[in-house]
Amino acid sequence: MPLLLDKKIDDHSAYAVWNIQETFLEIPYLSPEPFPADLNPVRQAEWIVGRVLVKSLCDTFGIKYKGISKQDNGKPYLVDSHAHISISHSFPIAAAMIHLKKPCGIDMERPREKHKTVQAKFLHKSEEKYRDDLEKLCTIWGAKEVVYKIFGRRFLSLKDEIKTEFKSEDLILGEILKPGYEDSFEIHYEWVKEYLLAFGT
Repeated sequence: MPLLLDKKIDDHSAYAVWNIQETFLEIPYLSPEPFPADLNPVRQAEWIVGRVLVKSLCDTFGIKYKGISKQDNGKPYLVDSHAHISISHSFPIAAAMIHLKKPCGIDMERPREKHKTVQAKFLHKSEEKYRDDLEKLCTIWGAKEVVYKIFGRRFLSLKDEIKTEFKSEDLILGEILKPGYEDSFEIHYEWVKEYLLAFGT
């Protein structure tokens, strides 16, 4: 299978990235797990590959994969397991992460002009100095998506309730500013081909 990355982060977590090269006719044969019939071919490929990646990560830690379900807020979780998972798609790239003990988040993004056109919706006032830097905008967006996934709740404003700060060339501090839910997370990031990969717990 066309894995770009398959990395064990530490004793409790790992992630994997897949470059989807299979045809839409081949994709359904990658997994025996039934998939929703109403998905278009791209979404179907992302759905199937995401689950194949999660199953592979479960195998890494000796977890019996029994499928994925979703909480009321849409966050995916493993059936009959206390391990935490996160999945990201940016066709043709798919990524997944697992952590045995803590909520986790992973995101794959490709810099697009969209990140400039919608920046007013996600840039915190402290991040406005990056408004003309497309790679930085993409990185901030990805890091905020990771924080949002870790948080696991709806109604969290990317603009006003999540703030990021670049700490190094591969580390961002993500802060939740929502009253009553203040917290901070270390978000690691790297470039995989032309895609940003960001993840954290």
